[in-house]
Amino acid sequence: MELISAVKDGFKNYANTKAIATRSQLYYWFIFALISLMFFNLLDIIIFDSNTYSQLLELNKPTGWLSRIWFWSIATPSFTIILRRIKDMSKPIMSQRSFIDIPLMTIILLVMLLILAY
Repeated sequence: MELISAVKDGFKNYANTKAIATRSQLYYWFIFALISLMFFNLLDIIIFDSNTYSQLLELNKPTGWLSRIWFWSIATPSFTIILRRIKDMSKPIMSQRSFIDIPLMTIILLVMLLILAY
C-alpha cells in the first residue's frame, strides 16, 4: 500500500474496527501523522509569530491551536488503525515481528500528544 492510499483508507475507515490494516498501512499512516503535525506546528509558529514550546505555561496567548485541532482530528483514526492492525495479526502476538509494531505506534501517538499538540 502506498502513502496516499493508506491516508485515504485511514480517514475512510476512521471508526471502522471491523476492517484490517496491513503493516505498511500502519507505518504510512504514522509517517503521515508525524509529518502533518510538524507542518501544522510550523504553521502555528509562522502565523502566531512565536514559539509554541516557549509559551507552554502562558495560556492566554493563542499559540498552537492549529496543531491541537489537527492532532485531535487524526487521533481517532490513529487509535482505530492500531486496533485494525491488532486484528490483522492471525498468529499469537509473541511469535511475530509485529510484536514491536503495536507498542511502538502507541508510544509514537502518546509522544505526538504530549509534545506536538500538548
